[in-house]
Amino acid sequence: MSDDLIIAATKAVRLTQYFTLASLTVYLYDLLLTLDLEINLLWPSKWTLMKVLYLVQRYLPLIDMGIVVMSWQFGEITNLPLCEVLFRGCGWSILVGMTLSEVILMRRTLAVWGNGTKLRITLFLFLFFCLTPVYFLLERFHETLTYHSIPIPGLHCFATGQSHISSLCWAFLTVYDTVLLMLTAIPAFRTYRSGGHQSSLFQVVYRDGVLYYLYLVALSGLNVLWILKLPGGYATLLTSVERVAYSVLTSHVVLHIREQTYQRQVVMNSHNPIHINVEVDFRRSEI
Repeated sequence: MSDDLIIAATKAVRLTQYFTLASLTVYLYDLLLTLDLEINLLWPSKWTLMKVLYLVQRYLPLIDMGIVVMSWQFGEITNLPLCEVLFRGCGWSILVGMTLSEVILMRRTLAVWGNGTKLRITLFLFLFFCLTPVYFLLERFHETLTYHSIPIPGLHCFATGQSHISSLCWAFLTVYDTVLLMLTAIPAFRTYRSGGHQSSLFQVVYRDGVLYYLYLVALSGLNVLWILKLPGGYATLLTSVERVAYSVLTSHVVLHIREQTYQRQVVMNSHNPIHINVEVDFRRSEI
């Protein structure tokens, strides 16, 4: 490798490491902040498919961010096959986790529209047609990479040759999240006009839902522009940021709605609050 390529790779890897550490710090901090809500409101509830999806997407970043990325970016790995396995494994773990987050967010969108059968089928098909190409594009992206090993601190194992294919992955996610943002904003606007915006339920279901989708759409769109405008070495710079955003925001959606449900139960059973049943059915809460 030429000296110029090594210098460029060093800059890209270093900056990506900083973003990864910052993202992982935010994730761990949020995990600690919401752990009490999970223990009190989610863990005691009965096991359902949506509860499993939540727990997987919530704690999967501990694997792909806390183990795989940290090993690949900060470990003294010089074995190229292992380098490729770590990079591919991280990519697939991130995509699976984000897919599970999207499924949970979709269920929340279905809830605000009454959970109708036609809309449920439509959104599941829309999710399938938007995310299926992302899996094929991710594999194609991995095939374009060339792995290198240089005994330089912090640059033992890295990949070059990233194409703009990955921008299409984020473009599909941007389209999907934009549609769900619109589906959330429409009933939110109707509720606001009817005077229901003063309720705590409105703030949790509609306000947070709209804001969260705005964040995700903005991040995905920024990712697309970032990949198209900057050199290939920076293609994964914002991946850790968006990966953590999906997990954190989705988890907040679930926990905040469960918290509101629990508080309403407390009010309804104020005559005997000690014996309140804190179990909230995951399907009944529509997330």
